[in-house]
Amino acid sequence: MSGDITRSNLLPIGKEAHLLNTLRTQKSNELALIDEKMLKDQQVVVACDLAIGKLEKSLTKAREMHRVYQDHSANIKNTLRTISFSSTRTVVQPDAPEPCKELSTLLGHEIPDREKKLRSESVELAVFCDKLDITIGNLEEDLRCTYHTRAIALETLNASKNHRADIQGLVDNIQSCFRAIKKVPTEVWAEIFRLRVEEDDRHFLSEDSPERRSTILTLSHVCQPWRRVAMGIPELWRTAHWRSGANGNIKPDMIAFMREKSNEGPFTVFTNHGQLFPSSLPSTHDVLTMSQSLQEYTLHLLVERAEEKMAPPMYQPIFFSPSALKVQVQATEPLRSTFLYRNLVSSFSNTKKLTFINFFPALAFNEPFRQLTYLKIDTVTDQKQYNLGQLLVESLEELHLAHNKSSNLPSLGHAISLPNLKKLGITPLEHVLLGQLRFSALTDLTISYPRIDDEMDTAPWIKSVGAVLGDVTVLRLDWTNAPRINSTFATELQSPVSATVPTIDMLSVLRKLQPYATHLEEVEFSDGYLHGIELSGFLDEVLEVSAAIFKRITVARCIGISRTDCERLSQQVEKLRIFDTFHQA
Repeated sequence: MSGDITRSNLLPIGKEAHLLNTLRTQKSNELALIDEKMLKDQQVVVACDLAIGKLEKSLTKAREMHRVYQDHSANIKNTLRTISFSSTRTVVQPDAPEPCKELSTLLGHEIPDREKKLRSESVELAVFCDKLDITIGNLEEDLRCTYHTRAIALETLNASKNHRADIQGLVDNIQSCFRAIKKVPTEVWAEIFRLRVEEDDRHFLSEDSPERRSTILTLSHVCQPWRRVAMGIPELWRTAHWRSGANGNIKPDMIAFMREKSNEGPFTVFTNHGQLFPSSLPSTHDVLTMSQSLQEYTLHLLVERAEEKMAPPMYQPIFFSPSALKVQVQATEPLRSTFLYRNLVSSFSNTKKLTFINFFPALAFNEPFRQLTYLKIDTVTDQKQYNLGQLLVESLEELHLAHNKSSNLPSLGHAISLPNLKKLGITPLEHVLLGQLRFSALTDLTISYPRIDDEMDTAPWIKSVGAVLGDVTVLRLDWTNAPRINSTFATELQSPVSATVPTIDMLSVLRKLQPYATHLEEVEFSDGYLHGIELSGFLDEVLEVSAAIFKRITVARCIGISRTDCERLSQQVEKLRIFDTFHQA
């Protein structure tokens, strides 16, 4: 058995927790006993190793001495044989010379004495060698017994280790029921799921992706606790793909289910232009099922240039008109298609929110989306001029424009009044259009750094933007597309040196626009460099001149604000909100 025996991401409570704690204590006590026994066995092995060393050394010495004494005994025996042989030659004849008689007399007394001593020593050596034989036998027997004792202790120790590993596995499995990850609050899981869904859905929504199962569906099938978290966050279910099933098959029931879980919030259905043919539609029953659940949703069309004329001339909505339509051309050059634009107008005339990315009508038509409340036109490539006036209807409440070069800006043809427009988002390049637009309800302005800053001279566009700031209460400065900071700032912030520098920073823009914005209450800085001390000095200047303070300042994903700056700024505004911001890179 391995892993969490509860198979749950929730902490055990009540009777279950008490039982698991009891089992953990019981098994832990068993581990303590096993450890104690293993310690004894280890001590036996160590003692045996020491004894074996001493026994082997003594045995080696005894065998060496036994060999030496045996050699000595053999030498004595050889000496005795020589003496015995010599004694037979000690008798001489009477007529022998006198020296010979003297030698015979000497040897006659010496040889018997020497022989007697050698025979006595030989007997002693034999007795001693017999004793050595007995001692060697005892040493060999003790050595064998010690080896047996050591082997049994090792086998017992290995068995105890295996047993301990099994018990430890049980303890770990029980302990895993109380691991720290189970103490993570539901709110933290919810935020993790949000970040994961945002990242993975970009891959899921890619047409080239073979996997059509959404991340939130995967997360909701891991375990019951995760399912409860996923089901409790409606915004995680607000993006679906037209082909959400395996092998790209249409799953209208899945789309309807996700729409239901989104809790009537904003909902987006992604699809490719070519997938909207009648042959790709689900059955009438499925269409009716989705029609009841998809009351408001965004249809995101991903269009390739080759698909420009794939739609039939009498193109009709796939089942009902979306409340929001996003057309994104996936190409290096924008698509200028009057044909596709006409079909979009006729098919989705009731659309209220419209986004064009790299797509523009080639000619002007008197066929606008007459119920538009939101319009966004964004291009990441160059394009020729086009007529924007046909899309600027009086019902607009929010407008966002972002172009690459001022030479390719759209034309309006005449002054246009937008009496209901409350939010406007532009880059400095679009300032030439402001002179032909009339705003009477504008209160929220977003200025974004352009992707190409060749024409960022502040003199002309500051004046044009300032002219529409009279009633603006919220100003947002988004420097996402600005070049990285230069070496001077990098040295100050201890960040890597960059090759380029923004033409103008956010605080400089605010300084120049502030005299025009007499009703400004909230300012938001995002994705740029912002020096905390300079911002504090600016707020002091505003307070000194106008005796007023801002109600809210938001700093998001910027560099240059320290903890000390935060403390000082919090004293200068009614509400300060700072996140994902660093003092140094």
